[in-house]
Amino acid sequence: MDRGTLPQAVALLLAICSLSPTNLAETVHCDLQPVDSEVTYITSQVTNGCVAQVTNAALEVHILFLEFSKEVSTLDLTLQTSRQNGTRPREVLLILSVSKNVFLKFQAPGVPVRLAYNPNLVFFQEPPGVNTTQLPPFTTKSQLLKWADTEGPIASAAELNEPKSILLRLDQALREPSSCSLEAHKDMGHTLEWSPHTQASVRGCRLEGVAGHKEAYILRVLPGPESWPRTVTVKVELSCASGDPEAVLILQGPPYVSWLIDANHTMQIWTTGKYSFKIFPEGNISGYDLPDTTQGLLEEAQRLNASVVASFVELPLASFVSLRARSCGSELRPSPTPVQTIPPREGCNQELLLSLIQPKCSDDVMTLVLKKDLISTLRCTIMNLTFWDSSCKAEDRDDQLVLRSTYSKCGMKVTENVVSNEVVVNFLSSSSPQRKKVQCINMDSLSLQLGLYLSPHFLQTSNSIELGQQGFVQVSVSPSIPELTIQLDSCQLNLGPDMEIVELIQSQAAKSSCVSLMSPSPGGDMRFSFLLRGHMVPMPTTGILSCTVALRPRTWSLEVHRTVSMRLNIVSPGLHDKGLVLPAVLGITFGAFLIGALLTAALWYIYLHTRHPSKREPVVAVAAPASSESSSTNHSIGSTQSTPCSTSSMA
Repeated sequence: MDRGTLPQAVALLLAICSLSPTNLAETVHCDLQPVDSEVTYITSQVTNGCVAQVTNAALEVHILFLEFSKEVSTLDLTLQTSRQNGTRPREVLLILSVSKNVFLKFQAPGVPVRLAYNPNLVFFQEPPGVNTTQLPPFTTKSQLLKWADTEGPIASAAELNEPKSILLRLDQALREPSSCSLEAHKDMGHTLEWSPHTQASVRGCRLEGVAGHKEAYILRVLPGPESWPRTVTVKVELSCASGDPEAVLILQGPPYVSWLIDANHTMQIWTTGKYSFKIFPEGNISGYDLPDTTQGLLEEAQRLNASVVASFVELPLASFVSLRARSCGSELRPSPTPVQTIPPREGCNQELLLSLIQPKCSDDVMTLVLKKDLISTLRCTIMNLTFWDSSCKAEDRDDQLVLRSTYSKCGMKVTENVVSNEVVVNFLSSSSPQRKKVQCINMDSLSLQLGLYLSPHFLQTSNSIELGQQGFVQVSVSPSIPELTIQLDSCQLNLGPDMEIVELIQSQAAKSSCVSLMSPSPGGDMRFSFLLRGHMVPMPTTGILSCTVALRPRTWSLEVHRTVSMRLNIVSPGLHDKGLVLPAVLGITFGAFLIGALLTAALWYIYLHTRHPSKREPVVAVAAPASSESSSTNHSIGSTQSTPCSTSSMA
């Protein structure tokens, strides 16, 4: 057996052959005090939240209300979806409502997402690579919820306090209501999992009257608002200087909770419900009935001959718990007082502060602003803030530092479309200055061109397209600026007030199977093709093709959107080359019918008046009633008129 799996295998045997409790006194003398251990966890419990099942919608909305106590916090946010049967995930609008400044690391691989947030409070570690929009100012949650509902159906909403990381899964929630109404203490289930910045309180004590060196690690998981079966993964890492300690792991939780244990040391296992080990996940072992109070669990540790409670932790219902003990043995290491839930950063967080320096460019002026409260929160002291030309210094304006200059001063490097400089920051805590490149791009000089082609060779532009015909579109931006990232964000075809707008591209993704994104041209122009529907009522004659391009400088976190449009003529199928329209076709058809009818009548008239006399019926001179002769004659004539082809064949 692998040496790494030996301790866990021994733990399995100990669990099966656990010692029966000894018969000691019921009263436990144990003064729980903070200890130097670290417990982190992942949970799906939120302060307020809701999950809804959204069906038959092109877009779904997710909302995160994030509360922070510090002026600046960091957050890892990941969106995750699973592709089923090769189908493309639907478009997502993610709304971030934050109370304080957030330094965000955002990931959404393969998700067509649009991010709405306040750019004055949210800063990205690196460009998010998705479509972004500025969140309108709202004073209450209800106002934001009403606005979000106008954008699309709300699939989930959650309120989190001090989140450190968030995983939002976009798979459709089963057995959920069709609408989202916030509920207190909501369990978001599979939809959302998160971990807080604040670590759990870890306490320990020495059990009086018990000899030996056995340690107890106690974890109590509190019941959640919903009682569906779930598994809690518990990872235990003990840093022991010499050998394995004699230890017992006590896990207590609601009856619907089972445990998956991953320990790096051999331990006796004592749990409620069922449990298994990571190396033997299928081998479920039945646990025991344990008390659900602090005092009862301390008594249980004493009955198991533990002399020290190395850690005692109470947590909300979690999916993953990690316990790290920085020491083990019979000695307790008290936590420093007062207890620091997050160890403070020593010195200034220069990286985060530099990321907050974002240029604003307008009217041939570059401006940079740093708020003093953010500088103080990051424990920084700025001695000097200048451009590359050190004579251009920041101005101290009440609660902020402002550094600004026109494009013609302070060492600005001006090219045809880009103005660049360097910001120099001198920190008290650093002997050498920190530098950051900043840029302004002249967006007004950019020209957007939109062209329609009727072949994939993109040789000749056209301003007409036939119903049922495939069109090829090219979007060009000139001049080419290497410092600018350009993406085709959306395109649509407006066929008039009586027709629905045809969405071609949304959030940089094809909207339907009739649209295909194509490889860029050798010059980097964006291309796509679409198939125009062949039958429409009423039939359109003109349309407006519009495309929106997202422009983002590589040194900025916000995007600038520009739209370009062109007018198209819509032609009926099969008539494009002939230049004919429907009234002309109807006129030609009616004229041909009228000529044919007149010609037939003329031929029939000639036939009746040019037959040979021998072919005519003889007159019978028989005295017969006039009525009979008239009747016979009428019958013969009637037969000849109804079947002219038969009469003609007899001739």
